[in-house]
Amino acid sequence: MAEHDTFATITPLPAVRSLGMLTYQVPEDLRAQTQVGVRVIVPLGRRRITGLVAETSQTAPIGIVTKPVISVLDREPVVPAELLTLARWMSEYYIAPFAEVLSLAIGRGLTTSSARNVSLKDASVAKTPTEKKVVAALEEAGRALDTSALKKRTGSSSVLKAVASLEERGGVSVDDSLGEPDVKAKLTTAYRAIAEPEDAVSETLFGRAPRRREVFEYLWALPKRTANIAELQALFPNPKSQLDALETAGIVERLKLESYRELDLDSEADKIVELSADQQRAYKTISGALGSYESLLLHGVTSSGKTEVYLRAIADTLGRGESALVLVPEIPLTHQIVGRMVARFGPTVAVLHSELSSGERWDQWRRIARGEAQIVVGARSAVLAPLSNLGLICVDEEHDSAYKQEDGVRYNGRDVAVVRARQRGCPIVLGSATPSIESWRNAGTGAYTLVSMPTRVAGAELPSMEVVDLRGRDIVATGGLGEHLSAQVKRNFEEGGQTLLFLNRRGTASGLFCYQCGEGITCNNCSVSMTLHAKDGRLHCHYCDEQMRPPATCPSCHEDALRSLGLGTQRVEAAVIELLGPEARIARLDRDITAKKGASAELLRAWRAGRYDVMVGTQMIAKGHDAHGVTLVGVVQADMSISVPDFRAGERTFGLLSQVAGRAGRGIKRGRVIVQTYQPDHYAVAAAARHDYQKFADAEIKEREALAYPPFSRMAILRFEGTIEARTISIAEQAAAVVSAYAAKYQGPILRGPAPAPMERLRGRYRYMLQLRDAQSGLVRGAAAAVVERLSDAARKLDVRLLVDVDAVDML
Repeated sequence: MAEHDTFATITPLPAVRSLGMLTYQVPEDLRAQTQVGVRVIVPLGRRRITGLVAETSQTAPIGIVTKPVISVLDREPVVPAELLTLARWMSEYYIAPFAEVLSLAIGRGLTTSSARNVSLKDASVAKTPTEKKVVAALEEAGRALDTSALKKRTGSSSVLKAVASLEERGGVSVDDSLGEPDVKAKLTTAYRAIAEPEDAVSETLFGRAPRRREVFEYLWALPKRTANIAELQALFPNPKSQLDALETAGIVERLKLESYRELDLDSEADKIVELSADQQRAYKTISGALGSYESLLLHGVTSSGKTEVYLRAIADTLGRGESALVLVPEIPLTHQIVGRMVARFGPTVAVLHSELSSGERWDQWRRIARGEAQIVVGARSAVLAPLSNLGLICVDEEHDSAYKQEDGVRYNGRDVAVVRARQRGCPIVLGSATPSIESWRNAGTGAYTLVSMPTRVAGAELPSMEVVDLRGRDIVATGGLGEHLSAQVKRNFEEGGQTLLFLNRRGTASGLFCYQCGEGITCNNCSVSMTLHAKDGRLHCHYCDEQMRPPATCPSCHEDALRSLGLGTQRVEAAVIELLGPEARIARLDRDITAKKGASAELLRAWRAGRYDVMVGTQMIAKGHDAHGVTLVGVVQADMSISVPDFRAGERTFGLLSQVAGRAGRGIKRGRVIVQTYQPDHYAVAAAARHDYQKFADAEIKEREALAYPPFSRMAILRFEGTIEARTISIAEQAAAVVSAYAAKYQGPILRGPAPAPMERLRGRYRYMLQLRDAQSGLVRGAAAAVVERLSDAARKLDVRLLVDVDAVDML
């Protein structure tokens, strides 16, 4: 081994099951290119895969024979060093493979691996049925096939074994070929002026071709003397023939330059407004915090002008030579805020979210990494944007549960943003009209700085809120519209106002409520709604596994009026069509409608432009959308979110009611909100009706503290999902035993379960869960990590998925 050998520690991309970090020798001719943060091609067994260089060293690993790096894919790092530090923290905190965290950032389109191509040599050596199927498939194809294609054609899971046996006996040959990454840089034709012509050549070249002279002089005057063909075609009619002549003369050269795929970004006229007194105080506080770490909770009522405060603070950040990151909870919200950002700051704005194609995302990523974009706007994964010299992070609607990833790496984008700000040493602004209880508690203890904006801009009033008591009426049978709400929707339509109808449905877990008195069936131990399971016909608590038969009558009023919550947006839409007739323009915004790329942005543009009279939707319509024509908001049934089996049900109900109410009266006319509910006295409903966040938070914190729920404890959920119920239960019970042993040794955490999940069967898999709680986060995560270490292999062998959700938000 040479004295100055270099070694690279890489993480496979995408993650390879059961493999962590791998070490490779860096050949001398690749040492200058092999930097931390670049992608490389490395051998792994008989394959070749993509990896990302996490660190380099001059020290050889002890007792390991290292293979050499094959090639380097990038000229500059695609992941900066400080982002690798954040990714390591995420991997440790959320108990997730480091490679999976990095894949969140750069995406799978930027990775490649080798394919094993099988060619037929001698068909006669095939013996077993699978070997004969492999031979028949190769004969039918008449060419080499990779092993994936052979698996499909033969329908056999033992193809690899058959191929290895055939290769041993000379029946087939196997070659590895390395595919290209799905995403490549986009190249465009460009021209560069490289020399001025001599006088004699100039006369010949330009004497009778003044347009040719214009093209050359334009190129020569540019700072880099270079322009792409699209730019030249926009300025000069048919420039190709002129450019060909200039190239032939040797004074212009043709290039292939990298270009970016253009995004269809909303833009609007920028309006520099005079700040209100609330806005001015908030802006000064945030701007004064620039240059060091501080978490600021910006509590501003709806339409108080929080976005303008973000814009002013971002301008100050750019003025310091630093960059800014703005997170929003839902992709549709990026379109609206990006329009304002682009209008104010121009092309320095980049966008990152999952609706982008792989190529678009890669282009945006490189713009950011190269420092060509100083502002990034995006949904939760944008927290991993490769911004350098980060000076400010703004998290809008910080309370929103959409910041929590519910598959893969189950991270919370808001919490990761706080950690990134702390690591970077810059301020973070968490903005909301209805802060999460965790953030409000942090402000109360002094961990966060509270910044308040209690009034709407331009003297606008908060909407009037009217609570309609539904007790004694079964509105499910009428499509969700009670008499009073129906009358007001019709009146608003006739007066030319826009109406927003909100259905705060979440998940499909079903509880029981009484339409006479409004009470639901709750667990006596846990103060959460119990869920009716179709399999055994019993009510279950998914915190302590308390079970009971559904009562024949309501335990509170003893009436035969127990019903399951069962309204959907399509039923409400149908009721509105029947109420208003065919002349009404009605839209629906939910997950089904917005599954198509760009559909939500187009629908919301039409809504803001007044091209719809009524919008029916779920949580997506409650968040940050600004349509000045909305004068009436109807909440169809507030009880839907109250009755979810989740200790955060009250918080979500208050937040959703307040947020959706904030869509009303954002124009000149004061808005009205009608809330239909079977529980008008519930503290979340009553506080929302009075726009009283403080009163709600006081009641919620008191209950959380009494029951030791977050933020007075830390929580993790372990989920087990398997196709065979007995195996799923077995792994869940073994996990409970591991946690119990850990708790006995370290005096924590508290264990609840195993119990069936509220949605006990999903996509053909049985689902069970454990709940871990303790005041110390380390004990919760330590116990969860012990389960992963002890049982991952056993669960995999039994086809049971073992999922860890640290700081769980979704209890379903």
